[in-house]
Amino acid sequence: MRLSYLSAAVLSAALAGCAATTAAPAEPAVAPDRLAPAERPAGKIGADQVGKVSPVPAFKGFGEHWSVDIQASGDMDHRVALTWGSGSYSAKGHARYQGQPADAPSSLIVLNGALDTAQGPKPMIIEISRKDCTDDGDGAHQHSVSVRVEGMDPPLQGCGDLAVY
Repeated sequence: MRLSYLSAAVLSAALAGCAATTAAPAEPAVAPDRLAPAERPAGKIGADQVGKVSPVPAFKGFGEHWSVDIQASGDMDHRVALTWGSGSYSAKGHARYQGQPADAPSSLIVLNGALDTAQGPKPMIIEISRKDCTDDGDGAHQHSVSVRVEGMDPPLQGCGDLAVY
């Protein structure tokens, strides 16, 4: 008799465990779209961010004897670090994405700003275009980049890659 009580207890426990694993998950107390912006799950932008987020979260570009590193700093602003002359010169600055130019192709991203050089701030325009680009070492990249700084001729031309998150 004792064996049948033990067998029944084990069987009951096993069935209870199976029932517990097939139960439906509890519904969240508040739907994700009703949460405050700071409480929303990460990974998607909210409706209030559409048109206010730069298409350049981060970018690294380079050409012959130069490189540029761009990092979004909030809204449409970016920190820019430019090195040229095979590393002999470097300067930092800022650039802003002001939206898609009306007459430009949709594959073009334009950032306007200033580079803080030893001679003072210099106006700068960075153009990033989504088109295949091959660097001097035969490396393939998805973007071409042009950096124009007042007083620096010719413009710096090269390849680069946008950060992918």
